[in-house]
Amino acid sequence: MPLTATLEDITAYQEKVQKNKITPFSLPSCRRCNVDSAFFKLHAYRERRFLIIIKMFIQTVFFPLLRFKCPGCGKTYTYYPDFAIPHKHYTRQTIMNFSEAYVKSEHTTYEKSTMVDLDAPGYPDDSRTLSGSTIHRWITTVSGFSETARKALDLVLQESPSSAICRTLAGLTIPKRKYRTLNRKNRLLSCRRFLLTEAFFQSVFQRSIFTKLATGCHFS
Repeated sequence: MPLTATLEDITAYQEKVQKNKITPFSLPSCRRCNVDSAFFKLHAYRERRFLIIIKMFIQTVFFPLLRFKCPGCGKTYTYYPDFAIPHKHYTRQTIMNFSEAYVKSEHTTYEKSTMVDLDAPGYPDDSRTLSGSTIHRWITTVSGFSETARKALDLVLQESPSSAICRTLAGLTIPKRKYRTLNRKNRLLSCRRFLLTEAFFQSVFQRSIFTKLATGCHFS
C-alpha cells in the first residue's frame, strides 16, 4: 500500500465531482427514517483540507466533499471518497500504513513507527514532522472499524471457506510493553485484526475493504 493517496487519485475524484458522477447509491439507507439512499438529493459542497505525503513532505490539498440530504426527514450525509476517513486530514493509505508499522512490530515505538527510510515525513516550511502521538490516535480510529471488519470476514469466508484467516486472527497478540490498560490492549488488537483482515480481503477480492464495504458517508 502506498504511503498516501496520490494527486492522481484526488484529481480523478475531483473530475467525478465536476461531471456529477458521484451518486448517493452506495450510501446506506437513512438511519433516521430508513429512506433508501437512491432517493437522496445533492444538498451542498463542502471544501475540506487533506494532507498527503509527496517525497517525504507533508503537502496540503483542498477538494470538495459532497453532502446529500434525505428527502424523508432532512438528515444530511457527507460522502467521502475511498481514500478519505471522516474527521481525519491524512488519507486512508497513510493512516493504515503507519498504524500497521506500530502494531505489527514487537519492538517499534510510536516515534519509530513514523520513520520511513530512517526519516519521518515533515512539513516543507518548518521543522515539524509526523509525530508518535498522531500514530496513537490513528490506531484508535482504525480499531473502531470492527463492524466493517466483521462484514469483510464474512465475505472472505463465503468466497474462500478454507481460508486460514480465523485461525490467524485468533493467534494475534500484543506485547505487554505496548499497553498499560486493558482498554488500550483491546484497541491495539482490534487495529491489528482489522489490518490483517484487510490484507486477506485484498488477496481474495483484489480490492480494499473500504472500496467494497465502506459506506463512504459521515452523518451530520
